[in-house]
Amino acid sequence: MATIGVIADRETATYFKITGIGNSYPADNVKEAEERLIELLQNQEISIIFITEEVSEWLKPTLIRVRRGREYPLIVSIAGKQGKEPQADRLADLVKKTIGVEIKIGQEKPSN
Repeated sequence: MATIGVIADRETATYFKITGIGNSYPADNVKEAEERLIELLQNQEISIIFITEEVSEWLKPTLIRVRRGREYPLIVSIAGKQGKEPQADRLADLVKKTIGVEIKIGQEKPSN
């Protein structure tokens, strides 16, 4: 069975974790991001890894090397809270499309 991995800022990683992606890890610096990437690459069940734009920048040299040597897992950069377009709606849409779960954050407005 194919599995998803995520390396992101703490908030984004938590967001994915609560939607059921167990292999979702926060990275606060380059060293943590590299450790998590190695961990996910060693897991043969991981078929796609989402990383936020910030993490992607940290790992750019590593990602170039990794992508040359293998086809899988697919590594995809996504917007995070510090991304160029920090929109919770884009992240929620990505989660909904990926795993079919819609997450709504905040209070619902009472209906009149």
